[in-house]
Amino acid sequence: ERVGPIDAGASEAKLVELFGAANVERVSFEVEPGEAVPATTVFANDSTRRAVVLWRDPQARTAPETVLIRGERSLWRTDKGITLGTPLATLRRLNGKPLTLTGFGSDLGGTVLDCNGGSLVEFGQDGPRGIVGRTLVVRVEPDPARRDTAAYQQTIGESELSSDSDAMRTLNPRAYELMVEIRPR
Repeated sequence: ERVGPIDAGASEAKLVELFGAANVERVSFEVEPGEAVPATTVFANDSTRRAVVLWRDPQARTAPETVLIRGERSLWRTDKGITLGTPLATLRRLNGKPLTLTGFGSDLGGTVLDCNGGSLVEFGQDGPRGIVGRTLVVRVEPDPARRDTAAYQQTIGESELSSDSDAMRTLNPRAYELMVEIRPR
C-alpha cells in the first residue's frame, strides 16, 4: 500500500514536499532495453536512501505504480524487515516454507516467484494464469566470488528453483532489488 510516506495518492509535487526539492529528480528510467519511461528518483545521491518511483500517469507524474529500490544496502525496509542485503535464508525463514525463484544468469535471474503458501503472501503465488497476489518483487544474487563454484553452475538458467535446494542453501544469495507495487486507490 505504501513505501514509507509514498502511497497511491502521491505525486511528484508531494515527493518534493516530503523530501525537499534537492532530493527529488526527474529521470528517464529504462524498464527494458530500449524502452524508457518518465520516473522520479528520491535521494539520487544517497545509495542507502535512493528509490525510483514509476507512475501510473507518467506525464503528470501522479499515482505511483511501482517503487524500485536497488543496490547493496538501504534504509528502506518492508514491514517484515526485508531490505537490500537480506539473505535468502532469512526470506525462507520469514516465509515458513520454501520459496520458488528463477535461476541466475539472465536479467530476471534470482526473482522470487512464489511463496508456496507461506507467510510472505506479498511475493504472490503461482496460479492458473500466472502469479497472483504479488505486491513485492524481490531479486537475489549470490556473492560474485561464488560464481565459479559448482553450486552456482547448478543455478544458472531459466528453470525454477527451490530456496531449499542444496545449491541455494550453499550460495545463500542476498536481495539486491525490491520492487513494491502500489495498489491504486
